[in-house]
Amino acid sequence: MKAPMIVLSALLSCVVAGCGARQAQMEALNAPTANVAGTWTGFAGTGGTSVPVTLTLDQTDTAVTGNINVGGRPDFSGPVRGSVQGELLRLALPMTTLGQLQVRQDTITGVPFGGLPVTLRRVR
Repeated sequence: MKAPMIVLSALLSCVVAGCGARQAQMEALNAPTANVAGTWTGFAGTGGTSVPVTLTLDQTDTAVTGNINVGGRPDFSGPVRGSVQGELLRLALPMTTLGQLQVRQDTITGVPFGGLPVTLRRVR
């Protein structure tokens, strides 16, 4: 009797967690359009393995263009195009989609590089 209750509790926990994540994404999409124009610097990676990242963006309404430089990774460096909707920034290189990033005021975070988390701060 305990095993079915544990399985049911685990499934319910997954559903609740999924709903919370979906709600957070919807809030980010419905937020006012973030201003991402400018230069952003930071690092991609975790622990002792990280590389410097510089992102320079121009923005016209929700359209974004610019350039990204990921230290030691020419495959993830070069001209980028994308869009911003609310607090969500989507970028792509000519041959690679970098994925979705979240913009919160002067910070951009996400996991765009093959599982490597990135944190960038706006240069003032």
